[in-house]
Formats: sequence, structure tokens, C-alpha cells
Amino acid sequence: MYTSNISPWAIADTLDELVSLAWTTFIGSDLVRVDARDLGPDVVCASISISGPSSATVLFFAEPALARWATSVVLDSPPVELSDADIHDVFGEIVNIVGGNVKGVVSDGEQQWALSLPVVSNAMQSAPGSRPAAVTCFLAEGGTMGCQILEG
Repeated sequence: MYTSNISPWAIADTLDELVSLAWTTFIGSDLVRVDARDLGPDVVCASISISGPSSATVLFFAEPALARWATSVVLDSPPVELSDADIHDVFGEIVNIVGGNVKGVVSDGEQQWALSLPVVSNAMQSAPGSRPAAVTCFLAEGGTMGCQILEG
């Protein structure tokens, strides 16, 4: 159990590594870390909640063109043939990978932790009552993406 005043979710450097690893493994393209930026509401956003002694929501989001391109790579299908459901499936898998790894980082082995099912939308999501604990942003082939951990 965490007894310090530092949030277990304040893992920005680790989040960078986890997102980069998930993306390069699943999509196969390189990422360039950039300063966090607001991509606006027009994004594909996948979220997953982690609960245990404390709770957080992981948001993984990307510009629509990047989401479509990445899905095209994963499914080996032309971008014009992809549906929103295809894109949502791929982004749900990515946030599931990132969220599962975040859960592993904060878990201490003594407490029960749970991971929700992913939720994916064609708009930025939020977690009312939460606050940002870690943020990362990257440039990838075809656009910009980011990931946040919202604590609370």
C-alpha cells in the first residue's frame, strides 16, 4: 500500500515508455516525444479505468487521421475501407495494453486492483472529479497522439 504523499499515478516518464512500447510493438512505427498539447475535441479517444486502493482513468487519444492510419497498418487494410468500429477496436486494444501496464506499475501485490473494459469514442473523453496525474504526447507518422492518467 502507498503511504507517501506522492500519488502512485504521477508516473509521466513511465507513461512515456509504456505508450511508446505499446505503439511501436502494436503499430510498428516510431514516435517522437513532444510537449503536451491540446488536440481539441476532434480525436479518437479510448479510456480504461483502474481501481484499487486508489483509482485512475487512462485516456489514449489521437487525431482522426492518425487513428485511421494506425488501424490500416494493424488490419492491413486500405484506410478508406475502415469503419469507426475497426478504429475503435484497435484503439481499445492499445488503451487496454497501456492500462494493463500502468496497473502493473502501481500494483504492490498486496491489494486487489481491477481494470475496466475500454470505452472508445470519436470525441475527447473526461473523468469528472479527476485531476491530471501524468501526461505524454507524441508525433507519429500521420499525426499527433497523447495519453493521460486522470487520478480520482
